[in-house]
Amino acid sequence: MQKNYYLTKTEQDIMRAIRGTDIVSADEIRELFPSLSREMVKKVLWSLSKKGYLTRLKKGLYLVNEHPGNPSIKNPYRIALALFPGYIAFSSALRLYDLLEYEPFTVFVATPRKSGERTIGEYTIKAVALGEKATGMTLKDGIYTSTLAKTFFDCFYKPGYCGGYSEITKALYEAGKLDWDEFLGYFERFASDSLCQRTGYVLELLKNELGVDIPEEVLNYLRGRVRSWTKLVPTLPSRGRSIKEWKVIDNLGKEKILGWAYG
Repeated sequence: MQKNYYLTKTEQDIMRAIRGTDIVSADEIRELFPSLSREMVKKVLWSLSKKGYLTRLKKGLYLVNEHPGNPSIKNPYRIALALFPGYIAFSSALRLYDLLEYEPFTVFVATPRKSGERTIGEYTIKAVALGEKATGMTLKDGIYTSTLAKTFFDCFYKPGYCGGYSEITKALYEAGKLDWDEFLGYFERFASDSLCQRTGYVLELLKNELGVDIPEEVLNYLRGRVRSWTKLVPTLPSRGRSIKEWKVIDNLGKEKILGWAYG
């Protein structure tokens, strides 16, 4: 059945007024057209959504489509933060810092409480609740993003959301200067002993194998948190090298952690 693309005069006026914008709210439409009642605005926005000119993101918030029926994703990060208030994190933050070569079609948002997932066009927006760890953001190019130091803390905390340790080590190698005091502060506040052990092992690999300038005070702090034995990747079997200094079972392998450098 062919979609009805016919627009009423009111719908035409609204689409003309919001042309060029990517996200619009019902409140903004009411400000632009004060003669329209709240109920009429709601009805018109519903109609424009049904005809494919708008895509409903959440109550009262819409994506403006350039072509009917096709969600127009101009800035997936803005859409992600409109859906899930928080900050852009993990692989998405690495991309914003130009530390990830490919364009991920999953956009990660760190939030204090709400996890969730939405698909908009070709993008999947994934919200990850970090509780009290949902801190350390900055405004980068108009987008709330984790600071560079917090980005790396978050990636070590949940490496699966950034492509794994190979992506973390490559990004750290290419990042250049990092605020190591800020980085270490997050471990002092939020990290378990096992997270400190895994991170320390990987950082020492970077320092010893590739000459990355990791401050000794960072490694010393992480060494001081060594307690019980832990696996580098908790979800993998316990097969691999046992690193006594860190009490880490490297069940991934140096070649996979730093493979990008050897290839």
